[in-house]
Amino acid sequence: MIIEVKEITSENIDEILGKLKKSPKKTIAKHYGKLKRGIDGMAYQKTVRNEWS
Repeated sequence: MIIEVKEITSENIDEILGKLKKSPKKTIAKHYGKLKRGIDGMAYQKTVRNEWS
C-alpha cells in the first residue's frame, strides 16, 4: 500500500493510521499451562518427536 501525503498534520496521520489494517497481537497466553510442570523439556521434545515417526 502506498500512501501519498502532501501536508503532514496530526489529522492526516490519524486518518492514515485509521486506514491501516490492524493485526491482532500474537501472544503465548493461550498456551500457558498446557504442559505440566516437572517434565524435562528435552525429554518431552524427544518423546513427541518420536511419536511423529
